[in-house]
Amino acid sequence: MRSKDFIKSIILLLLVLMSIILTYKTWNFSPNLTTDIKSENDSDKETKARHIGNPKDHATNQVITPYQIVHSNKDETKGLIATHDNIDAIIKPLRNKTVLKSDQMHSNHNLIIPDLSNDFLVLDFSYDMPLSTYLGRVLNIKAKVPKNFKFNRLLIDNYNNGKIKLYAISEDRHDVVRMKTNIKDQQINNKLKEKHKEMQPYTEIITNKDSVDKATHIFAPSKLKNLKTYHTIYKNIGVESMNSILFDDSVVVRSSNSGNTTYNNNTGVANYNDNNQKYRYTNLKENQDRIKNMKTTIPSTVDFINKHGGFTDDFRLFSTDNKKGNLTYQMFIKGRPTFSNDNLNSIDISWSERGLFSYARTLIKANVTIDSGADDVNLPGAEKVRSELANNHDIDFEKVTDMTIGYKMESQLDSDNETQSNSEFKPEWYVEYDGKWRAYNDGRLE
Repeated sequence: MRSKDFIKSIILLLLVLMSIILTYKTWNFSPNLTTDIKSENDSDKETKARHIGNPKDHATNQVITPYQIVHSNKDETKGLIATHDNIDAIIKPLRNKTVLKSDQMHSNHNLIIPDLSNDFLVLDFSYDMPLSTYLGRVLNIKAKVPKNFKFNRLLIDNYNNGKIKLYAISEDRHDVVRMKTNIKDQQINNKLKEKHKEMQPYTEIITNKDSVDKATHIFAPSKLKNLKTYHTIYKNIGVESMNSILFDDSVVVRSSNSGNTTYNNNTGVANYNDNNQKYRYTNLKENQDRIKNMKTTIPSTVDFINKHGGFTDDFRLFSTDNKKGNLTYQMFIKGRPTFSNDNLNSIDISWSERGLFSYARTLIKANVTIDSGADDVNLPGAEKVRSELANNHDIDFEKVTDMTIGYKMESQLDSDNETQSNSEFKPEWYVEYDGKWRAYNDGRLE
């Protein structure tokens, strides 16, 4: 009996001690809820801040694209709008293939390609770039081609042995690299048949001695009826998000009364304008000259912008400045380029030996793009535009090097209310004149 009482006493004592210990811990326990919650929120905030769109969602072949696709077949010329679906359909048979042999030809006068057939495709680019970059990064083609050769037109030729030949033509139209491939012409022909109903009549235009041959003609749409106008509503991109991407450390803010705000630290400086929502960053660590070799600059800038989701809309490479090392990625809508007098539709970027040198863009991104509901637009055909420009005594017609249909961007921006930031995109003719794209209006260039 005494033994049972003793065991009960021990158990009771242990229970009392445990109760005392638990009570003490409860009274003195102070969970670090603030730190835990703050850490989680900071992590989420940092993740969101370092991306302004979906990171790495634009493949290189979505960014480096032709602005038009033309099929020249004997006396018939037709073209396709450069939507991503159309581009992918045409270049898909070229991917992951091999260039068996290449050679370069030069002409001091108008370029003539003797072995070019009467049935070929034209991929026109609005910029020149290294041939090796396009073959390797976009088409994943194995090829030995002339070092540092740049082009802005690619011909896909139905050669008579059942295989495709590629001709990369230089911007000045005096050099061409001919490439024999292992690509079967039937693969290209099948895609053309699929896209035949979407093709529109095109006109071939000669403006100077460098566009005399069929391989160097300017190609532009012949009939332009019932073109749509589009309306875009934007979301705003926070300045803090851009700063978190580009600055290594915290920044000092200096404001002025004119709506311009300057942010800077030891690594860089950025300027932001509230009125047009334009943001420009310069890296102060990069005091080296900008890289002018597009073999490095094009892949580096595509990867950098993609990493933080900077291709917030259908941005595509549109111009390269080999002298200054600057690149411009321009917004496209429905497969056509957009143009803005205030550069609200572009990303301007440059690269240096150790990384980003400068970066400029408007801090808006499209929320929705719809048919504006305005009346459809009819534009004059390419032949009428050619005739009126050629007869304008204020224009040196030989300086016309390209023509296309684009969309003029007319914007109303409001940094305080994203629902009031919007643009109308109206179809217009644009002409590349003396190296610059200018709007065509009733026989004149604006």
